[in-house]
Order: sequence, then structure tokens, then C-alpha cells
Amino acid sequence: MTWNHGYNTDLGYTFGYYREQSPVWIDLCAAFHGSRPRGTADEARRYLELGCGQGVNLCLIAALHPEVEFVGIDFNPTHIAHAQQLVRAARLSNVHFVEGDFLELANDPASLGAFDWITAHGIPSWIAPLVHAALAKLVGACLQPGGVYYTSYNTLPGWLSAMPIQHLLRLWQVREGLPSLTAIDQGRERLLALIEAKAAMAQALPTLRARLEKFPQLAKNYLVQEYLHDKWVPFWFDEMHAALSPHKLEFLGSATAGEWYLPSMLPEAFKQVLAAYSDPIERQVMLDVLVNQSFRRDLWVKGKDPLWPGEQRTRLLETRLVLLSLPPAPQAGEEAKRFAYQTAIGEVLGKPEVYAPLYEALQSGPKSIAELIEASGQNLPSTLQAVSLMLHAGHAAPFAPPKETRPAQALNRALAQAAAHGAPYNYLVAPAGGYVITASDTQLMLLAAWQRTKGAAQPEALGEALAQNLAALGKGLKEGEQLLTTVEAMRPKAQGLAAEFLNNTLPTWKRLGVVG
Repeated sequence: MTWNHGYNTDLGYTFGYYREQSPVWIDLCAAFHGSRPRGTADEARRYLELGCGQGVNLCLIAALHPEVEFVGIDFNPTHIAHAQQLVRAARLSNVHFVEGDFLELANDPASLGAFDWITAHGIPSWIAPLVHAALAKLVGACLQPGGVYYTSYNTLPGWLSAMPIQHLLRLWQVREGLPSLTAIDQGRERLLALIEAKAAMAQALPTLRARLEKFPQLAKNYLVQEYLHDKWVPFWFDEMHAALSPHKLEFLGSATAGEWYLPSMLPEAFKQVLAAYSDPIERQVMLDVLVNQSFRRDLWVKGKDPLWPGEQRTRLLETRLVLLSLPPAPQAGEEAKRFAYQTAIGEVLGKPEVYAPLYEALQSGPKSIAELIEASGQNLPSTLQAVSLMLHAGHAAPFAPPKETRPAQALNRALAQAAAHGAPYNYLVAPAGGYVITASDTQLMLLAAWQRTKGAAQPEALGEALAQNLAALGKGLKEGEQLLTTVEAMRPKAQGLAAEFLNNTLPTWKRLGVVG
């Protein structure tokens, strides 16, 4: 076996951000599930990400928590080199990255020390069983008593229809010596041809076409990472439980806020099926069967320190939320869908008398759940269920601004400068709210140009800088269906984007603490 253990390293992983890995999000979920989060903000706490990829996710989180020590581990030196460079550029002092193999680290966990949070996003599904066994052992050895392990992974039965895709793409790549990107593109065409030929396999898997039709909208490096490993393991929940429970890890609950109340949201027939199962492991498996679950975000605790009912209620009532966006306005004739949320069971419609007061209250600023209860006239369970869907939809977020904003603003500067040189970044830290926001490549380029002028740029000059930047990178701007590629052609559009940036985006970013 080579150093990559069958893991495809042709393309590095994406440069994404995953909010469920935030300590604030994990702590809120833990409190909801009745477990006391470890320590307090005034205590020294440590966080470990296993399989940290390019490191962008961990840097964004670390910039919001300068009081926490963060460690990221990945066996791919390309990932670690990028992550370390980003740390240097942003001068982050509370995060460092280690090139390490889970098999080796599991034999010497003391070298890493103990952690209050450990996370692994998607990793179990893409590594060999022997490597996952080492990862589980490492988590059990490094997690503090009462600490929480977050792991997300591809789940059965939802991924059943994708198993032939993964097997055939990897088969064709290996047997024919295809480059990874060719294997993805050519394999997709071959599979679509099988569907058109009405191959019996395709007939038995009606969702196969839908998966393949999504390929052009997905990042190429994601597709390579998802489908072209030697070992690709979607887990039944009981299989994950069997892998983690020997290491003193107990299932706590879901980190997907929209699934906190999933059993109570099921159709009545589903509820009757689920009621026949009292064993907690069987119930989780049957819940996945009923909704055809394809991806789980699980929290596991090493020794649950229970929040007593009164403490749990107080903690939840004191939790503060901030509004990120309002629900999109419904189309004419669909006013009943004003508060529509996509969940594991499909679209859930919220009652206007419950949801409207919550959004209205948050529009005036961050509010505690206690204040939201007062504004809506609802009780705690009803308000929490509404809040869970608002969090799930990305309309709200936990409000936990850091005391120190300079690390976040330094990281934002580094991200913008790198984007101006062509880095594929799309995130910035908003320390005034304690969360991460998305930003387009053009917005980041405009931010970098504005910062170079020390905030003195006018729309014309800023637009010119954007057009020049894009042309130098071989990029362009879309005007309707037309792609503008020359500086002259891009100039009017770029100046319009610059004016929008100066008049609207920048004032918003200043209010959010993105820039000083």
C-alpha cells in the first residue's frame, strides 16, 4: 500500500467552510441534546480537525475563536503546505497544521495531547476500513472526558443509487489509466448512455440520472474526492456505532439543526413504523430508512456530562441568535409557502403566526431565545422547533462575537489578497456577528483593490482595477449570456460592480466587522 492508502490525491480537496464544525454550533447542539459543553470561554480549550484538507475551514473557525487552540491534521502534504501558508499570510497565532497519518498517530496519541472538540468532515466515507479504525482509536484517545466528536459521512440507504457510479468510475479509471478529470467526464457520459439504452441496472435505480445530471454544477475536485478513491464506504448508522463505541464514544444526536425534531415531523404512517423500535440504535437506522438518509452529521460524546433539565432550559433560553437573511418572498399564489423549509422529509411549511414574529424580532438585532419567546408568545418547545429550521435554512446563526476582531480582519485581508491572485476562496469572517459569510471572487478582488488604496478608491478606479485583475487572470464577466473577456469590454460592467461594492457591500461588511 502506498502512502495515500488508496485515497485519490490527484486534485486537492475543496476550499470550503462547514458551519456545523464551529465550536459554537457544536456546543449549541450538545446543549439541545442534554450534554454539558466542556469548559467555558475563559478556560484554555483545544480543538482538533482530522482530515483538515486545505485548512481554510479551520482558519475561518480559528479566527472567530482566538481564545481556543486549533490543530489540523492531514496526510496530504499539498493540503498542509497550503494551510500553513494561509496561517503565515494571516498571522494567525492560535492554529497550526500537522502532516500526519492516522495509522501512525493512533500509535502515539499522546504526542497530540487532549482536546475538547474533535471533528472529521466526510472523512470516514473516503478512507480504507483500517484507516478509519485508526481514526476512531485516535479520537477515543485524544478526546477529553465530556468532549464532543463531530463526524459527517455518507449514509445508507440514501447512497445506494450512487454505489454503481463510484464503482464503475473507479474501475474505468484504473483499468484504462485515465486521468481523474477524464474519468469523471467520460464516466458520466458512459453512465448516461447506459440509462438511454435502458440497462436493467439503470431501470432498477431511477435516481441514477438525477445524480449524474448534477455533475456539471459540482466542483471537479469534489467529484474526484467523492467518487475516485479505492475505498468508498457509505455507512449504516449501526456500523458507525460499532466502529466508535469500543472507544468510549456515545451517540449524542444530530448536528443538523433541521433534524432535531425529525421524529415528530414524520408523516403519521412513518411515526407508527418508528414506534415499533425501542432500541436507540435500531431507531436511528429505521429513521434513516424512512427518510432515505444520504448524509449524517453526528455528535458523539466521550462520557456525557448531563445538563440537568433546569440547567438545559436556562442555557437554551440564554442562547442568542442573529438574523442572516429573510426567507425568499413566495411567488404569487404560493403565499402559504412564505415559511417553507427543505428538510430530510421534504418541504416543511411553518405557521406564519409562529415564524413571522421571530423574524421580525431578529430584524432589530440579536435576540436570546427567551426574548424570541416573549416576541412570539410561543412556548420553549415550539420556539426551539422554529429556530431549528431557521438555523437549518441559514436564515439565523448563533450570535457569539469574539472579544478580539483583529485575527478575523487579518485573515480577511489575506483571503482577499490571495483571491486577487487567483485563489479560489469564497468566504470571509464577520466577527461582529460571530459567523462566516460568502463572498464572490469579484467582491474579494474589489476588497483587495480597495484595501490597496487605503479606502480612497472611487468607482471608476476600483472598476478599472477589477477589469485589469480579471484580464490578468484570464477571467471575465458575464453580461447576460455573453462572456466579456477584454478590459475594454469589461470596464462598464466592472465599474457598476465597483459602485455596488462601495455603496452597499462595503458598508455592510464594515458593520459586520469584516473590515476595520
